Amino acid sequence: MNNGTTVKDIDAILRRQSVVTSRSPRAPERAKAWRALGALHERAFTEPQVVNRNWVIDRALCERCMPAHEHGWGRLPWVGWVCLKHKRWIKGDQQVDLARFGEALVAGRHWRGTLAPRGVLVDSPLVRLAEEAATVGISKAVLDHRAERVSRPSPGLLVYPETVSLARLLARPSFLDAVLGDATGRWKRALVEREVKAILPDAPDAEAWRAVARVWDFALSLQDCVRDAQWLGVAPEDRWNVLRFGSGFAQVQCPPHVSGNEVVQVPPT
Repeated sequence: MNNGTTVKDIDAILRRQSVVTSRSPRAPERAKAWRALGALHERAFTEPQVVNRNWVIDRALCERCMPAHEHGWGRLPWVGWVCLKHKRWIKGDQQVDLARFGEALVAGRHWRGTLAPRGVLVDSPLVRLAEEAATVGISKAVLDHRAERVSRPSPGLLVYPETVSLARLLARPSFLDAVLGDATGRWKRALVEREVKAILPDAPDAEAWRAVARVWDFALSLQDCVRDAQWLGVAPEDRWNVLRFGSGFAQVQCPPHVSGNEVVQVPPT
């Protein structure tokens, strides 16, 4: 920025000087050249592209974590959508101050304390399911109240506390063992209903049954997957990438998670 150049300009110069021959943004020689240019640590630009068979998306970094007037993008596999240091919501085009939305900050701490150690990513199927369930089940009155406490409300932000709580539930080993165990379907359904209703705020206009339906469908999908695999004598195919959390499912087959975002590491200008 001080020299009036951009990442694209410098990449073009590197190619003209034959320092970098590949045009791929993920080329190892490109990362090596940028580390040399910035006198960076050898681990710079080495964040993983895949964690637990899920793609790590490239996303905006917290604006407060960056130097003044600079913007950065990178992979943050162990971070949710909250920068706890600066109390910022970092998803989307507009980053939002969360000083008046303490529930989201608590959710951010829960993410780092529970989901991050388990290798759950913000774009994983598990989290998308949790957000969908929270969105359809939460009270509109609760959403309206929360929207008044943030400058730029967005659907994902307003249901983030419940999204994290539901994701923690769906990745909880004891919960998975229970829904995949030998108990009756009636007992399992009651368990799902009790756990989901305990997460959603209690309000007259809440439609918790919608969230329960989403989670119950998830449980049935896992049961079918495990049952079919047992009949065929093969390892179950883990479409949700969560069976690894349950007892006896450490090794399962899981197709690569296809993300709509390219995993591109772009060095800061």
